[in-house]
Parts: sequence; structure tokens; C-alpha cells
Amino acid sequence: MTVSSRIAPPALVVLAVIVCALPWSPTAEMRLVLPLLPYVVIHRCVERWGEATPDWLVFLAGFAADVAGQGPLGYWSLIYLCGYTMIRSATAERQHNAATRLLLFVVTIVSLAAMQWSVSSVYFLRSAEIKPLAVAAGVAFAAYVVVSIVIPAGSGVPARSNTRLQRGT
Repeated sequence: MTVSSRIAPPALVVLAVIVCALPWSPTAEMRLVLPLLPYVVIHRCVERWGEATPDWLVFLAGFAADVAGQGPLGYWSLIYLCGYTMIRSATAERQHNAATRLLLFVVTIVSLAAMQWSVSSVYFLRSAEIKPLAVAAGVAFAAYVVVSIVIPAGSGVPARSNTRLQRGT
């Protein structure tokens, strides 16, 4: 693993969290868009660099989004870690083409939107609105396309290789 592949994921995630934390003062329908942008970067970094994107970084990114958004602590950490687990599982020992990566992102973001809806509904003890989640998922999809262009696919090497799980003698 090269030095740039060790530095790029944390730098990109920190940059995305800083952009998320800026006081943009979005409308009610757009309030969930900014916190999903760091996840888009996390998703792409896991696809591109795999094990160079550690789980503690994902947790801290979610925690920083919680603090910046003045929401319940742990909400975005939970969402980011669930998405991180989904994409790490899907990219383990496999290299996907662009169409498959796009499909994986759509499945992941729809699953995360359903999770956000259910956690918000339980937290507020009433059914959460669906429109802000749909808008956020749509904007996240568009952001993923842009991030995919900015961060190109890597070499033909799988995103993650687990050398610890080898058969013993």
C-alpha cells in the first residue's frame, strides 16, 4: 500500500466532514443532504482503497456530523458504520465494474434511507417524513456520480485482501 493510498482516504473524509459542518442553512427538505455527503466519500474511498479506510475514521466522521448538526450523538455514526459495513462486505476480494459499483451504491443508499427513516421514527416517537430522505438519497446519488469521476477506479487489485484468514498447517 502506497503512502498516497494511506493519506488520501482520511484527507478526503475530513474534507467532506468540514464541508458538511459549514453553516449552509439548508431548507427543511435539504437538511439531510449535507450529512450524507461524507458517506458518499466514505463509500467511494472504501471501493477505491479498501482497508486504507479504517472503521474508526468512519465513526469519527459520523460523530463530527452529529456534533456539527447538533443532532443526537451517534445517529450519523450508526448510519455511516452500517453503510461502511455493507460496502466492505460487498467489495471483499472483488473488483467491480462501473455499473455494478453504481448499483451497489443505489442499494446501499436506499437501505440507509430506510434505516434513517426507522431510527428517526423511533427517536421522535412518530413517523418521520419521507420526502427529505428521498431528496437526500437523490442528491447523494448525483454526488456519488461526481465523486466517482473525481476519484477514478484503482488498478485491477481487489479493494480488500484479508491475509489474516489463511488456512493453517
